Amino acid sequence: MDTLKKFKASSYAVSIIYIIVGLIMILNPNFVMDAVNYVIGILIIIYGIVYTISLYQKRNVEIYGKFDLLGGVLCISFGLFLIFNPDSLVALIPFCTGIILLMDAIGFIFNSIKLKKLDYKSWLVNFFAGLAFIAFAIVIIILVKEMTLLLLRFIGVFLIIDALLDFYTLLRFRKRVKKPEKYEVIEAQIEEK
Repeated sequence: MDTLKKFKASSYAVSIIYIIVGLIMILNPNFVMDAVNYVIGILIIIYGIVYTISLYQKRNVEIYGKFDLLGGVLCISFGLFLIFNPDSLVALIPFCTGIILLMDAIGFIFNSIKLKKLDYKSWLVNFFAGLAFIAFAIVIIILVKEMTLLLLRFIGVFLIIDALLDFYTLLRFRKRVKKPEKYEVIEAQIEEK
């Protein structure tokens, strides 16, 4: 019985956390972007410091080169860059997506030209699809920050939907399992796994 109660309690807790994080992502995506950059920046700085200190501790055993020290300094510098430019890292996601879409769109255009040479009747579909994707890719590349905020809001919505579905499942499960002996059977099955 205790195992089932712990499972339900942890499921409720995770669902509540998902709802809170989802609401934060929807209502304040800038905060989430900044937090992600700060955390990653701090982790990279810590890695750079630990790497540099480990080089100085090894200097009696082996000779280290300028490039070994450069790795630690670059990590520290990049971490500081992320902390003082919080939009930079998260903005790379939509920017890279835009570049990939742009390359695919250009591929659509080239394929449509090849299809026209092969007398394929519907080559214009590929051609206009390619133009549409090029326009969309350019919009993503130009409006990187807005696309990042939109992406974070979508993730927030899906987190909330996931949490609500978990709540619904737990409530349905609770209504189905009313007798204590059924709890004991389920608990025994959980403990066996």
